Amino acid sequence: MVRSAAAVLAVLIIPSFALAQEPQGTHAVVKEDTLWDLAQRYYSNPFEWRVIWEANRGVVEDPNWIYPAEVLVIPGLPGVVAPFVDPMVDDPGDPTSDEPETEEEVGGVPIDLVPFGLRQARPTDQTRTMFYNDTASARITLEERRVILYVPVSADLVYSAPSLIGLEGDPISSGSVSGFADRGARASSIRAFDQVLITMPSPARVGAQLQLYRVERTIEDVGQVVVPTGVVTVSTIGNGSVVGIVTKEYDRIQPGDLVRPLPTYAGEAGVYAEDVAGGSEAMLMGFAGNQVIADVGHIAFLDLGSDDGIKIGDEFVLYGDAIPTARDGALQVVGVTETTASARVLSMADNVFHQGVVVRLVKKMR
Repeated sequence: MVRSAAAVLAVLIIPSFALAQEPQGTHAVVKEDTLWDLAQRYYSNPFEWRVIWEANRGVVEDPNWIYPAEVLVIPGLPGVVAPFVDPMVDDPGDPTSDEPETEEEVGGVPIDLVPFGLRQARPTDQTRTMFYNDTASARITLEERRVILYVPVSADLVYSAPSLIGLEGDPISSGSVSGFADRGARASSIRAFDQVLITMPSPARVGAQLQLYRVERTIEDVGQVVVPTGVVTVSTIGNGSVVGIVTKEYDRIQPGDLVRPLPTYAGEAGVYAEDVAGGSEAMLMGFAGNQVIADVGHIAFLDLGSDDGIKIGDEFVLYGDAIPTARDGALQVVGVTETTASARVLSMADNVFHQGVVVRLVKKMR
């Protein structure tokens, strides 16, 4: 039994010892960092993220989550040889600590479990997912909550918002998706982080972001619905084509999808639409989807656009017939063309939104 335990410890310790002898730099994680981004920064290839993960298995338990203040080893960078720390040797402890660690524990973990990668849970003040529920937050007062700034319309909402074009002709594009950049790829559909080949008469610069989209359907006597399918970042430029990495996936991406520059996004935290009196009236011309009944989150098309002063973040309201001041539903603009606006349904009292209803502008972005 003792021999088996020794063998297990050797397997765990030896790879770490070998890795520690290689020249390597370090990176202190900040908010919004990802292994994908770090691989792009240090190796100019985001697909090398596994190299960083493998070198930091003792710190990064799940490659999808790295946390501010963690210090990650970046193999292959100029730097000093990292010292080898034997996990079986107790840390002398933090001299500022009120209570020294006992011989039975290291970092709050029983010493016999340290070699197996166990460590204390992360402090709750570090970055968490949106699903984490910290009961201490219940002590935050209402006044404190009011100062938390947010963006009224996120970049993803703008980049994924369907739009409306005329009945005649095709949308203006800069190119189209030819397929996978790797000719050996056998996947049935293009997904996030895949590399795609894009045919473009005028090549984009490396690092440029492009929107993928296609014409989905036609609203009779109104126009054609253009639906974004994803976002790619140009990584390589060729002769009459570019290779891009799919960084966002909004719908099924297919060969033949069109390409154009990413829409301009100017969202700013803390800048919100303000109440206006006597706002413009707009008619609802139809919906992006072919659903029979509209619901919260669905996208509707209005017959006012940037030429009429409409901006992303503006809000429209549908007033009731019986009581003119009663609000039956609300819409928020998430996309704008020169003559139309794409607005998502924020609220509705019943099935009140349908083609032909008139809504009024009640909140305006400055």
